[in-house]
Amino acid sequence: MTTSLKRLLLWLSGAPEEPLVADAVTATPPATPAAVTPVAAPAEPALEYLAATPATGPVPVAALPAKETLLDTREVHVPAEPINDATAYGVEIVPADVPPGTPYWQAIRVHHLTSAENHGNHHIFLDALDEGGNRIFGAKAHITWPGGEQTITVDKPLNEPGTNFPLWKWQVAAAQMLDMPSDRVVNMHTGHPDEPPGTGNTLFHHSFQVDFQRATKGATAGSIISGEVANGAGRRVLLTLDGEIVGQTNVDAAGEYRFENVAAGVYVLVVEGAGVYSSPVTVDGSQAVTVNLVVRPPLPAGKVMERYVLFGAAASPRTAVYLSQVRDVLVAHQPTFGFDAEEATHAQQVVIIGELQDVSQDTEDALIAAESDVERIQGNAAEVAAALAQILNPGEPM
Repeated sequence: MTTSLKRLLLWLSGAPEEPLVADAVTATPPATPAAVTPVAAPAEPALEYLAATPATGPVPVAALPAKETLLDTREVHVPAEPINDATAYGVEIVPADVPPGTPYWQAIRVHHLTSAENHGNHHIFLDALDEGGNRIFGAKAHITWPGGEQTITVDKPLNEPGTNFPLWKWQVAAAQMLDMPSDRVVNMHTGHPDEPPGTGNTLFHHSFQVDFQRATKGATAGSIISGEVANGAGRRVLLTLDGEIVGQTNVDAAGEYRFENVAAGVYVLVVEGAGVYSSPVTVDGSQAVTVNLVVRPPLPAGKVMERYVLFGAAASPRTAVYLSQVRDVLVAHQPTFGFDAEEATHAQQVVIIGELQDVSQDTEDALIAAESDVERIQGNAAEVAAALAQILNPGEPM
């Protein structure tokens, strides 16, 4: 763009004389987790994530590349995953069959005690916790086995498991909480082989720790940020918080990505190496947000810019009128524009502003012959400004 052209635009906008940024892509953000640890990023050098990343620190959000469009915000509730390291011993968690929104007891942890932890016991050690993770004294659990049942009460000091139930030889027991719907932990027994070293876990001397917590069916352990990356299959999406990379995931063959268990905060998504990032995405820890991004495909051979807005002769009074009509759109979207048809042939798309007396049919035909996609805008001031804004940012309504 020539110096005189820059001065003309700045004069029209009333801005100080500074150069404009060419072809910035704008974003339309969506209206859109209990504190949960964010998705951990693998220990790779920050330099590998983004060309603009300094080797000695995180990516500053201000240094990230041009924005892309955010779409389709919706809420989705996904239950937290319980921890069960006793599956190798046949122990399973049977979820409570209740509708979403129902208060219930969730089995959040089932643990087979190691030999060092067990000390030769043969027990079910059980605890009941409130939503904040604090013990609920007086909570009652129901232990059942073929031909029998027993109620036990959480009443032990805080330095001990809340309560316990001794397992007999060959007894196969299940545990669930009382007073409201509850998950069930089933198939706990002591008939497992000896486990060296030591004698803590031998046949008929195995123990299990079972922790239940009050919860609401359908509540999440964190927000979900997911979506599609057009032309992005195989690329990597980075999740950044305050300029630091806190998570990463690959875009699958279908062009989709997903982050789960995202803590409450304001995040920016970056498509690594593509010059694409989102507007700030706010999540509160309970809902899901869909953020769709677009990676622009490579420019065709011989093209060096994506778009050029072509006006008539710079000295023409008609050109001055058209410039005044679209001044706000040019300032807002900052496309490459000018008055040189030869320069415009190097663009993949050329938007002609004006009628044939401004930019001739021969010029339009020459641009088409140069394999540029050409679109001409004519009409009154409002129509021309709205049409150009629609082309520069398809997410905006006409």
